[in-house]
Amino acid sequence: MIVLRQARFRAVTILMLGMMVLVPLTGADAGVLQTVRERGHVVCGVSDRLPGLSAVDRNGRWSGLEIEFCGALAAAVFGERNHVKFRAVSAGEGARALAGGEIDVLLGGTVLSLSREAELGMRSAGVLFYEGQGLLVPRSFGVSSVLEVSGASICVQRGTASEKAVAAFFEARQMRFQLVPSDEWADAVKAYREGTCTLLTGDLAALAHERTTMPKPSEHFILPELVAQEQTGPFVRQGDDPWLTVVRWTLLALIEAEQLGLSSDAVRDLPEAPEPAVRRFLGVDTGLGASLGLQPNWTERVIASVGNYGEMFNRTLGEQSRLNLPRGANNLWSGGGLMIAPQFR
Repeated sequence: MIVLRQARFRAVTILMLGMMVLVPLTGADAGVLQTVRERGHVVCGVSDRLPGLSAVDRNGRWSGLEIEFCGALAAAVFGERNHVKFRAVSAGEGARALAGGEIDVLLGGTVLSLSREAELGMRSAGVLFYEGQGLLVPRSFGVSSVLEVSGASICVQRGTASEKAVAAFFEARQMRFQLVPSDEWADAVKAYREGTCTLLTGDLAALAHERTTMPKPSEHFILPELVAQEQTGPFVRQGDDPWLTVVRWTLLALIEAEQLGLSSDAVRDLPEAPEPAVRRFLGVDTGLGASLGLQPNWTERVIASVGNYGEMFNRTLGEQSRLNLPRGANNLWSGGGLMIAPQFR
């Protein structure tokens, strides 16, 4: 890595000399990135009750894919993942907290939608997690597809988008069904546990979590078909393009690292002359970080701190976690999923 460090030093020197002729940024121009630096940490608006995505335990420990992403963002700005603080926000108050500058980035399972960008002054920085509405069924029913459950009773939370979506899903396939609605999610889960219904429908991450709370989790199966799919990810305030770019490309860096086969361990033990695509990604001889207002080796710091996207997914939602949720749409494009990053150049 010595050669890489020397190359980066040369790149930084060249960039600093070039930047001396530029007009310095004003406080207004620098926006959130400068505010974050002066404060010393990123403030992430998250949920405190979305296991696998963002949740906090009784000891105050935060965990989940969104928590990992906030650590990656802190590593991009400060070089270390621990320069971040979390604020629990409900679905109803997230947009207000973001608009008021109380948080720097909003997650909390926030779904990408037209109204959020067109009416609420929010900007999506990309898709962190392809969420879906699924169906949980006991393995004892001996089914492997939703096409085998015509006539099923379905536990669902009343008055939610899930209720409308599951009805439309079965009606579109001309399949018989009976909804068993409950006012609260916990009551819908209880009804499923007690055998009041055949299926339980809800968000995939929520179903995976509820499965872990069953007396025998392995006896319950999430059907492969999705009732609906949504895109969730980080949002920033409208009008601050530099900060939007930092957040977006931090997310893309996590995906690109996995595409390049760079894990947290691999990035620490790179050969002295890695392949050109890896050199570009790490900012060797290019100093791409300067155009973002970051250090030239910001991508290396991010991956060394949290790993690539696949590592993050596996330890929070996937095979290394209690939820054991398949990658599905969250796999790389080369693995049949939807995750892809453009080239770093």
